Amino acid sequence: MNIKKFKIGFTLIELLVVISIIAILAGIALPVFTSVQTKGNQAKDLSNAKQVGLGLRLYSSDNGGFFPTSTTNSNLAFQSIVPTYIPTQKIFYLANSGWSTGNHPTELSGTTVLQQGQNCYAYVSGLTDSSNTNYPLVADGFNTGVSAGGPGIYNTAQGSKGGVWKGTKAIVVRVDDSATIETVAGSNYTVNANGANTDSANSDIFTTGATWLPSCSVVDPQ
Repeated sequence: MNIKKFKIGFTLIELLVVISIIAILAGIALPVFTSVQTKGNQAKDLSNAKQVGLGLRLYSSDNGGFFPTSTTNSNLAFQSIVPTYIPTQKIFYLANSGWSTGNHPTELSGTTVLQQGQNCYAYVSGLTDSSNTNYPLVADGFNTGVSAGGPGIYNTAQGSKGGVWKGTKAIVVRVDDSATIETVAGSNYTVNANGANTDSANSDIFTTGATWLPSCSVVDPQ
């Protein structure tokens, strides 16, 4: 008796259905994964920025309450706290930031500390540890070359200067070392001060003036 052997396999329609299902699931999972990854990176940014703020507080306690001063760039100010108060410069690096694009050598000595491209954080120079606790001290670096709106403008292009969170979020550390993930206003890409900044029509917390951030300089990284 002849027994016919049948080859078991998928038909073309079945394969197309499976491929379609996989594509749909991938389309659903990818945005979720991207969102989780972004939140994780923001949490790391927040932690690093808070460590920078703590280093500045430690510096001020040894220097009569004064934070480091620099009217040129924030790298020069942060060189005052590395490695004495912060033993590593790696926390000044942030992935996808247009500011931190350089190498981070292991040795922290002399002129090798926080050179150009090794720092992502902007700095408000001219404050003390007794300044208004709502004043910002450290933040993600801004977008430079913008003629209007003050120094606190971010960018929607990730990888560009000021665009690390695509113009939606910004990490800010205040004088009291509190660190927060702030929402960036979509109309002007600045951080809203919730009415605290009386010198700025658009409530940009990084705008200097007579009653808000007086005698201060907001400096970007190098």
